[in-house]
Parts: sequence; C-alpha cells; structure tokens
Amino acid sequence: MKKKLWSLLFLFVGSLVFFSCENPAGTEPGEINWEPEPNGTLTIINNVSKDMVLFQGQTPSSSNIIGGVRGSTTKPFDISDDVEDFDVGGYIILRGMTLDEYTKNKTNLSNGKIEYSAMATYGRGQKFRAEINPLYSGDYYFKATNFGKIGMELRKNSPDGEKIGYLPALATNYEFYSSSPSSMTIFPVYVYYNNVTKKVTTIRATSFADSVSIGPRPVTDQAVSTVLFPNDPQIKWDQIAASIVYPVAFITVTNGVTNQDSRLAAASRVYFAQNGYDSINSGETLTFEVTATNDGQQINLNCILYGGTTTVAVKTADGTTPIIKNGYDYTVNLAYSGSGGLTDPTSYTAVITEGTKRDILSEIISL
Repeated sequence: MKKKLWSLLFLFVGSLVFFSCENPAGTEPGEINWEPEPNGTLTIINNVSKDMVLFQGQTPSSSNIIGGVRGSTTKPFDISDDVEDFDVGGYIILRGMTLDEYTKNKTNLSNGKIEYSAMATYGRGQKFRAEINPLYSGDYYFKATNFGKIGMELRKNSPDGEKIGYLPALATNYEFYSSSPSSMTIFPVYVYYNNVTKKVTTIRATSFADSVSIGPRPVTDQAVSTVLFPNDPQIKWDQIAASIVYPVAFITVTNGVTNQDSRLAAASRVYFAQNGYDSINSGETLTFEVTATNDGQQINLNCILYGGTTTVAVKTADGTTPIIKNGYDYTVNLAYSGSGGLTDPTSYTAVITEGTKRDILSEIISL
C-alpha cells in the first residue's frame, strides 16, 4: 500500500514539474506570452480596449507570434530570440489581430483580420516604441497596393499626420482598418532601414506620390476599393527614384549629461526620435528628423534638461546658430562643462557637426 502511495505521489510531483515546464507563467502552451518582458527593447502601447496578438512578418502564422499585449496596456517585448541578427540590428514588420480574431482563425491565421501594422527597428541596446491607434482598427476597411520597392507608412491628412499603418514594398491589396467610414486623405511616406549603414531613412516623392483619398467600407463589403501607390501604376522605378527627395535632416544626439534625460526642441516643439521616444536618456544616442529646406535654413535647436528649466542652445563649434539642410546627417554632443551650477545653461554645451548628404540612389540599390 505504501509503495502504491509513493508511486502516486511521484506521479503527481512529476506531473507538476512537466506542466510547470510546458506552461511558463503568463503563457498559453506554445502560443502567446502576455507577461511584460522587462529587458525587451520593443515597447507596444495598446490604446485599443481589446487584447492584441502580435506577429512578425507579412503573413501571420503560429510560428511567428512574438506575444500578446492586453487591452489598454503597455508592454515591453524581448525579440532577441525572434531574430537571428539581434546583435547586428535590423527591422521587422509587425502585424496584429485581436485575441478574438486569433481564436476564431487559429487553424488558418492567414484568414485573420489584421488591424495593426508597423515597421520596428531592433538591435542590442536600441529601443523602439509603437502605438496601436483605435482610430485605425474596427469594422471598416480599404485596401492598398504598393508598386514601389520601398515600404511606406500611410499617414492621414499630411505627411506628418497620424500613422494609419505600414505598407510593405510590392505589397498587393493589403487591408487597412478604420473605426469610421468617413473619407480620409492618405499620404505615402517611404520609410526603410538600410542594412549597410544601419540607419532609418524617411523619404517622399515630389511628382508621383500625391495623396489619395478613400472612404472605408464595412468589412462585409467584399468589393471594397483599392488605392494604388504611386497614383500612376505605369510609372517605372527609375522614374520614381529620380523624383525622390529627402523631406528632413537627420540629427543624431548623444546625451553625455549624468542623471538627466534631455529633449530636442525648437521653440515650443519637442521632437520625437525615430524610435518613438521624446527624450534621450543619459548616455543614450537617438536620431531625430527635423524639417528644413534643401538649401538650408537657420534653426534654433535646443537641448532641454531638468524638466524644462534648463535650456541649452545647440550651436556649431564656432558658436553660431546652425544651418540645417534636408538630406544631411548631423551629430549633436550634449555635455556638462563643469563651469557652473547644475541648472545653469552656461554649464553645458550642445555642439552640432554637419556630416554628409545621404545618397538616395545608392541606398535604394543596396536594399
């Protein structure tokens, strides 16, 4: 009898060990991890009230789930084990569907309704933040086709407008969703990661990629319209490349001030970095996109410290206000000189240096 009891006890304990290994905290077996991953470099802000399941790549499948984020919450994701070149750095396409949609289409996820899409960069120590906007999910939709070799963000009402979603290169009849059937004007903004230079580049065309407009229709409408980018599908890629110009300058800021984050600003405008953050932590380096002109214009940039109480003017090495030109790379080094008090602006320097202009055609060829 005792032997039988011991056998049952070992069987019970063994079962506990087995299930604890197969079901780590916060996960469903082999599928979705809902728990925050504190060391993750990718942060998703879910402003939708529904739980969302996220995938990497253009086509959702059970093998490319990176995890889930609960409704109206923020979660860091550790994608270091989801990509092979995490230490080198690169980018992924993110796509998301609600948990209800995932459950309904679990046996064939390609049939699932994708309500979120974005491009995210990654790399050891490189953070990226993205938001799921409830305005661009829901029961209305339209389709879009990209005839170009560069992926694009679709933006509402202006090139600086809200992000509707990400349309990959050469994608056909991609579906985008909306909470309303109201007509929207859509601007294509090309965004790509150069695997050679390890830089994100934002570009737009001047003659071929004018805005399009469309009214989303109910998801029950199988004959919904498709918008095409560029407007003229007969245009050749060499014509597209020849007409592209940079709409911004690329300003990379390194914060060398101890114990203080810093914001890059011009007048009352605070810039957001390419990775979605609005401040540079101590010891961190982030890149910002600043709208200037092709010929260059003076822009009074500032680095803001101590919660906005200390403003450090960005100057050239000779102490002048910089001339900023679209398409050029610039570096800014923010440092404490030790010459005065910690909140005294004269105790700091923010020196800007002009680099070279990015070469659109060679970058596109390297993709």
